[in-house]
Amino acid sequence: MLPLLPFGPAEQPWHSSQYPSLPLVHVQNASLEIAWSRVVLEGRTIAGHVLMPFLTRDEEGFDVNQPYDWALAEQMVAAGTARLPAVSKAR
Repeated sequence: MLPLLPFGPAEQPWHSSQYPSLPLVHVQNASLEIAWSRVVLEGRTIAGHVLMPFLTRDEEGFDVNQPYDWALAEQMVAAGTARLPAVSKAR
């Protein structure tokens, strides 16, 4: 296993540092992915080579991958700690 940030200062490795002293890090989630279809068709990848972040907050970035995630999402909606967006329905 290797440290997440191996380029940290030699005198104090990141994994042995207090949380407030660590640099801000963003982690990719799968809550939203947007790409031109040509990126997939020509480059054979959904990410491409030019990336732009879309920062999410709180439940907005919640990612459902397992049955546990689905159950947790239902629990958050039922408790009112998260809410589903309103979706208009064409008549």
